Amino acid sequence: MERKILHLSLPSFPLQVMVADRRKFRDRPAALAGADTASARVLSLNPRAFGEGLRRGMTLAEALRRCAALSVFTPRPDLFSRAHQQLRELLGRYSPVVEPGRSSFYLDLTGTSLLLGPGPDAAAKILREMDSSMSLVSSAGLAASKLVGTAASSLASAPGLAAVLAEEEAVFLRPFPLRKILGKEPWLAERLEELGFRFVSDLQGLSRSELTSAFGKDGLRLHLISRGIDHSPVVPSESFPELDEGESLAEASNDLELLRLTLWRLSERLGRRLRERRTSAGLLRLLVVYRDGAFVVRRLAFKKPTALDRELNEAGLKLLAGAFSRRVQLIYLGLRASRLTSGFQPDLFGGQEAKSRLYTAIDRIRLRYGDSAIRFGIEPCPA
Repeated sequence: MERKILHLSLPSFPLQVMVADRRKFRDRPAALAGADTASARVLSLNPRAFGEGLRRGMTLAEALRRCAALSVFTPRPDLFSRAHQQLRELLGRYSPVVEPGRSSFYLDLTGTSLLLGPGPDAAAKILREMDSSMSLVSSAGLAASKLVGTAASSLASAPGLAAVLAEEEAVFLRPFPLRKILGKEPWLAERLEELGFRFVSDLQGLSRSELTSAFGKDGLRLHLISRGIDHSPVVPSESFPELDEGESLAEASNDLELLRLTLWRLSERLGRRLRERRTSAGLLRLLVVYRDGAFVVRRLAFKKPTALDRELNEAGLKLLAGAFSRRVQLIYLGLRASRLTSGFQPDLFGGQEAKSRLYTAIDRIRLRYGDSAIRFGIEPCPA
């Protein structure tokens, strides 16, 4: 059966989410940047703003001088995270195998023609539903592999679809720059360029043995890439499960006590979700976003996977101490639990540690009487 892999690339996805939340700005130049500070950098632009001569990385003050009508949005990672999850659920209705990225997705449409029609028709349906239900536009590439599908989507305007026929992969890839095809391996592309190989067609002129002789273990892979051969599977998100909790601050702040309280709330919510799934986290990631749009990511691996609020919070505080290194105020804190493993069994009368039994009991009481039934001393008393 011929493989059909669809690659969706959403330009400026975080900004699209913000603009979609405020539809009246869809047809105006818009940018994602830090909060109300002239020194903030532009993080993302919509096509209208790009057409006005604005570019990523310029200061917000310069962008506003060039385009007075620019609508500026502050990063909202929590909103982006919800939209990302909603989009994953939407795409899951078209294929049981969806591999999510930050601003792109792969769908394996192999064997879905009886239900969805030919591949191009299915892709067109997906693009239309993304626009109608979420106000999101995407470029799409349809091919027999992830490699060629990704290359095809780079040629399609958003919204738009580029499809590559079977057996035409090598011809299709001939004019592509190797820097584009090897985007995740810039060191290899640079090495090839130094030797005079700039385009895929340059590699296609060499045999497999010649490439292997010249590039060793990378030679065979370059031979396959140059001919559009890529058997890598679409890996669904369940293969690398993660849980996220995040919170945007009501006002930008660097008040350490406020940040600690916010981190505690995130730890509580994350711990509860882990225990509900009877799983534990082996790795914790902290995301800190400053009001100028800059962000810092810190990670900590647990010696023993955990699903306990206090252990998650203690790890989060250590990460915050390392990430909180600027005088600029913060606008967002986020926690992500990954390397999830089964192992937290919420059996109140089992042979668990005392802490595990305690949190199991707390979860049950809160489930029956509400979240405010039990509160920890770190939390302020309700008014």
